[in-house]
Amino acid sequence: MFVTTAAYHIHINEVSTIKVTERFPQETGRSYAYRMIRENIISTELAPGSLVSEKELAQQLNLSRTPVRESLIDLAQVGIVEVFPQRGSRISYINCEMVEEAQFARFALEHAACHRLCSEETLPDLSVLAENINAQQQALAEGDNAAFLKLDDEFHQSLFQLAGLSHIFQLISSFAIHFDRMRSLSLGVADVNKLVADHIELADCLAAQDEVSINQVLERHLNRYKIDEEAIRRAHPTFFPEGDR
Repeated sequence: MFVTTAAYHIHINEVSTIKVTERFPQETGRSYAYRMIRENIISTELAPGSLVSEKELAQQLNLSRTPVRESLIDLAQVGIVEVFPQRGSRISYINCEMVEEAQFARFALEHAACHRLCSEETLPDLSVLAENINAQQQALAEGDNAAFLKLDDEFHQSLFQLAGLSHIFQLISSFAIHFDRMRSLSLGVADVNKLVADHIELADCLAAQDEVSINQVLERHLNRYKIDEEAIRRAHPTFFPEGDR
């Protein structure tokens, strides 16, 4: 059976199964539901265009429907979920304009964080970056792309933390989900070793407080998804709107 809304056809009997991890101590049901749904959207366990059911998600997360509904509404506010009242919700197709905007915001703010670090008379201890890079290389050696993506996020989050701007990273993380989903997809088609090489070069440039080179590395690094976009489209054509395939 189909539901038609604004030229969209929704399979109302589709149910997506998600990957579930343990709930953190003191984590509210709403925060837990949001985190799990967000992670599954980024990993495309909840694929672009797929229908999601509040009831089924609540059962898989062992929650009531209320925190799941609230989380879907939160995600709809940044355009990654479409909520159809009385009909269910759907994970949004990849919107390249939103990906571009999220990447723009990420680059602008991350460059500002690095500029702040380079302006310090004495750099903070950057060993956290080296430790993270070592862990990235281990994840790649084990073929664990999910672990690598998490470490990649932590590397960039560390840049903000070192600059004393940890709340800025959290602020942009909700809208950055559009960019993060493309990053996740690129791991399946790209040479991930280039990402690690970028991280190594960025850490070295920070240690040298070479802001010109930092800008060049960041621009190349955060735009790599554009190089991989054609391959992503070939591998996952149904993840894009019909008119954009």
